[in-house]
Amino acid sequence: MRKTGLAILLASFFAVGCASNPDRETQAPDMHTAEIALDWSGTYGGVFPCADCEAIQVQLELLPNKTYKLRQEYVTNRPGNRIFETGGKFEFDKNNPSLIRLDDKADNSVYFVGEGHVEARDRQTGQPMSTRLNYKLIKK
Repeated sequence: MRKTGLAILLASFFAVGCASNPDRETQAPDMHTAEIALDWSGTYGGVFPCADCEAIQVQLELLPNKTYKLRQEYVTNRPGNRIFETGGKFEFDKNNPSLIRLDDKADNSVYFVGEGHVEARDRQTGQPMSTRLNYKLIKK
């Protein structure tokens, strides 16, 4: 009788311990987003194509507080200002967390965040540019 009572008591503790409590259940954050999984903060640099100049030398610095500094130098022989610098805030895209969107100071530019690089994307769709030209910036 004593063993039966002990077995029932242990079984009831086990059943109570395994019962789910919907009030306590929380969904774990997705650890596979670029924001969490990658070391995205840092300085990225490279050369983008230019329609009316030789090239655009680009430097993009992403800071841990989700601000950025963008420097673009247009390589051309024409007179005038060839260097444009701006800064502002960016955010990770809620629908595609591998993308960041810079604020309107940078014309809402969109970049894909990869391991050791960022790549400029189409502002409207977030898809890769429909060209074989380079739009990738490498982390320095």
